[in-house]
Amino acid sequence: MSGLPFTEQPELHTKAEYRAALLTYPGNLKKALQDAMVDPRKTLMGVAHGIPSVFVTKVLASTKPDFIWIDVEHGMFNRLELYDAIHAAQHHSEGKAMVVVRVPKHDETTLSTALDAGAAGIVIPHVESAQEVKDMIKEMYYPPIGQRSFSPWTFTPGISDASIYPNDNFNIATSNKHVCIIPQVESVKGVENIEEIAAVEGVDGIMFGPGDFTIDAGLPLKLGGEPHPKFLEAIGRFMAAAKKNNLPIFGPAQTPDMIPMLVQQGYAAIAVAFDVWGLANLVAGALKTGRDSVKDSAGTATP
Repeated sequence: MSGLPFTEQPELHTKAEYRAALLTYPGNLKKALQDAMVDPRKTLMGVAHGIPSVFVTKVLASTKPDFIWIDVEHGMFNRLELYDAIHAAQHHSEGKAMVVVRVPKHDETTLSTALDAGAAGIVIPHVESAQEVKDMIKEMYYPPIGQRSFSPWTFTPGISDASIYPNDNFNIATSNKHVCIIPQVESVKGVENIEEIAAVEGVDGIMFGPGDFTIDAGLPLKLGGEPHPKFLEAIGRFMAAAKKNNLPIFGPAQTPDMIPMLVQQGYAAIAVAFDVWGLANLVAGALKTGRDSVKDSAGTATP
């Protein structure tokens, strides 16, 4: 142990090249996605967060993933939990983990909460037209890009205003330069309009929703197995639109062996773990191992 102050021991500092000056503001997800497109070795590895618990957020953040994807469309986060979870993710990862939030469609309260807390990316589900994306851009960004309202309760105007950009006392430039809009296409109509959606100026990434598309297309919902031709056709159009517009793809890997294929397809940010599924599989695996052990050893143990 050197005994030197923390500031004089850089080896103890977490490398967080995309963080904002303050951890209550968004990391530079735009730059991170662009870098991953140029160099696939920089593909972002993250975790999907659906358990509405800030304690769980802290556990996930302590592993220092590149991003934590908080799902408020289906996860039961209330407004305060979401706000605190975003701060916890950024602070407990020491700025390493950027936060992406999937907001329910047409939910301005969740959107403003996520942005005011410092989310770096917003996934808009069930997008079916280019106009929907343009409308969301107006809601997500400050002028001159959009019409986002400035919050007087963001931490903390006039006191904690440090920014990596000049003349940015309230981190307006930080938000406009860092936050990403990621439309999620997950319906037959959305796929029909994917070329127009992907071509909207200001879109930073794009996401496909296989489950909802499968249901909307009248196909059997399943995990694994041979994909239906209609599903393959939709994925093909989605991938082609992303490639044509040089858009990074955001989404999950159901299993780790899928990751190389996803990177080749243009995925720049991949959720490699799900907190709900991971916890359930961990417990189920341990129970199975325990029960199998008891079964195998029954009658052989010495009293």
